[in-house]
Amino acid sequence: MSASGLFCTPQALCTHVSSEVTQEFPTDESKNTVHVELPIIGQLLNRPVKAGQVLVFVFDADSQWLMLILNLVAEILQKGTEVLYISTSRQLSDIRDNFRKYGLDTLPFETDERLVLSDAFTFKTGRQPTEKYYFPSLNIADISLISSKSLDQWAPGSVRLFENVSEVVEASDEKSFLKFYRTWISRFVTRGRIVIDGFVRGIHSDALYTSVMAIADGVFELKTEEIDGQMENTLRVRVFKGAPVDTSKHILHFNENLSMHLATKKRVQS
Repeated sequence: MSASGLFCTPQALCTHVSSEVTQEFPTDESKNTVHVELPIIGQLLNRPVKAGQVLVFVFDADSQWLMLILNLVAEILQKGTEVLYISTSRQLSDIRDNFRKYGLDTLPFETDERLVLSDAFTFKTGRQPTEKYYFPSLNIADISLISSKSLDQWAPGSVRLFENVSEVVEASDEKSFLKFYRTWISRFVTRGRIVIDGFVRGIHSDALYTSVMAIADGVFELKTEEIDGQMENTLRVRVFKGAPVDTSKHILHFNENLSMHLATKKRVQS
């Protein structure tokens, strides 16, 4: 455990630089010139993502959001970018099992901390977490402390993915959450981290979604829709600030090994 007593912060990551980052040792002044090729996201945007950008996914509760994350993280790791993945809905052992089904052994990535899996699930069961990295709660005060202890351990261009930020909202109130969220995200942005946050659609006020979208650089929508008599998962870019993007919907197709691909030739009519 680290001195915080809450979260063991990775020490090795401050010296790692992604193979997809265009500048080997970025300074504070130049970190915003670091660009990272993110799979799936890059396919939708048709461009790399700049260090310090915030990407928000608003997803239906019955969608395949967790499967999308699995594919996104696996491909990001294989391209050489470091990832902190905070899980709120599953035990980390289940996540590792799914990565194995996909064909990715997380052990080498976790050993040298190119991948850090953080357990924000076990505390909800009343059991003591046994993972190296974990959250004792989703209270905004705890999260703020944990983040402040670990921010400087990561290189610009690395990815911080929070599976379901809606659970943090539910552990607080919307006004307090938004005040916290603006500060929380600004810390990542100023340090050149790429933020990927998931929010469940339809469980918060319209004002909260609007405020979160105002903070984000890019907003993506994952929906479950009936198409030609079948329920399909569709993914689209809602907006990417400062650049034109194709906002067409794409159907997600999943394989037996949990891998997925986007239907790029046949697009769903909006």
